[in-house]
Amino acid sequence: MTSTRIEMACRQCHSPLNTLGEAGHFRYIHPLAAGIRDHQPDPVPASQLDTLARQCDFCGDQYPLWTLVGGDVAAVAVGDSGGLWQNYGDRWAACATCEQLIAAGKAGAVVGRAAVAYGWRGNPDGRDRIAELHNAFLRGLQPGRTLITTTAWPATPLRAQDLPKVRDRLARLYRGSDILPDPYTDTELRHAVAESLDRAKLYWIDPDFTDLAEHATAQLPDTTLDTDAPPAGDGLLLWCRPVTARQIAAASWSATDDGYQIICYRHLGAGVDPNTLQRVREQVGWLAPTTLAHASTTEPLPHGGPASALVATWLLITQQIAVAVPAELDRATRKSYARQHRSVPDVRIVRIKARSTRRADKTGAATGTGRGPLQQREWVGEHWKQQAFGPGRSQHKLIYIAPYLRGPDDKPIRASTTVRVLGSARVPRHTKRQSNSDSE
Repeated sequence: MTSTRIEMACRQCHSPLNTLGEAGHFRYIHPLAAGIRDHQPDPVPASQLDTLARQCDFCGDQYPLWTLVGGDVAAVAVGDSGGLWQNYGDRWAACATCEQLIAAGKAGAVVGRAAVAYGWRGNPDGRDRIAELHNAFLRGLQPGRTLITTTAWPATPLRAQDLPKVRDRLARLYRGSDILPDPYTDTELRHAVAESLDRAKLYWIDPDFTDLAEHATAQLPDTTLDTDAPPAGDGLLLWCRPVTARQIAAASWSATDDGYQIICYRHLGAGVDPNTLQRVREQVGWLAPTTLAHASTTEPLPHGGPASALVATWLLITQQIAVAVPAELDRATRKSYARQHRSVPDVRIVRIKARSTRRADKTGAATGTGRGPLQQREWVGEHWKQQAFGPGRSQHKLIYIAPYLRGPDDKPIRASTTVRVLGSARVPRHTKRQSNSDSE
């Protein structure tokens, strides 16, 4: 019988928590294998955390990929103070290697991996205790496996040319038989997302534009989207590296009646041996879905929400600050699509459009300040502003203002200002020399 106990995790270290104590009187503890001793557990439901510091419950590997359901395992230790009951539960995390060995009926090899990981290679008693726990779980093993989407995998370098295969493998994951965690257990939702990915326009964000988007996301206020905010009705966008504290690697979207359904993704697979990595790519791919969000054209999107990075990137793309150029796909990709009688996908590389960052007015005056002409040039930091447009300037849209220099060209740059220049928004060479000399 499957346990219905809610999984808890530590708010501070994101480690899943075990229960310990006399039967019926539980308390939460960090797993002994985690070796966490610098703080007491701070329990919250694990579903509230984007990332969990979970380990493979079989061998202790730090990159578990699957949840398996088996026998409900508990251990009782009897000592002078009485009995202590520790619950291991009926849902165990498994790394890709342990899951493959279990599926092949090689439970002894899994015990061997665990014995090596815990330093018990030459300890028969230790191996026997591991085997006893494993067998108690595996005797009740149920069919199926659920993808773990909360593992903090290392980033996977992906090129613009990789986007077609990344997209196709992701669509296959949604159409496949492997179980995905809530809310992706809904069959209709999975089918709709796969169909949207088939139609999706593909965007790869280059390093400079990724930096700019991350800076802009941190300052993005509560935002109500225009209907023309995204560059396409269905799309998949991949940043060159994970962005924000949530470590979002990519996002896909599709239009709804009142906005856009957005799914955020994280990388998976890096950090394992090459043979295991190949199986992960074949079975799952490069991305794991995490947060499902909705961006409305009628209600503000909250500042700092999971969809903020995508929305900020959309807004930057629609401004004159961006240029999207086609990526040159490799021969293997073109031949693969030709064999499937599919059109070669149009992958766009999004970059910062070349422009000057200097915005000195003709008189050198500090516009709107009433202070008269500036005696030094100064950097104005990046920020969002509501820009008026339309008939009688009655409408407004949110635009991002990149850093720029304010003040007369012939005045020195104030040394106390911080300069953040991204991509091709370059400072003229004479300005750079002046700025560097002022700061030394």
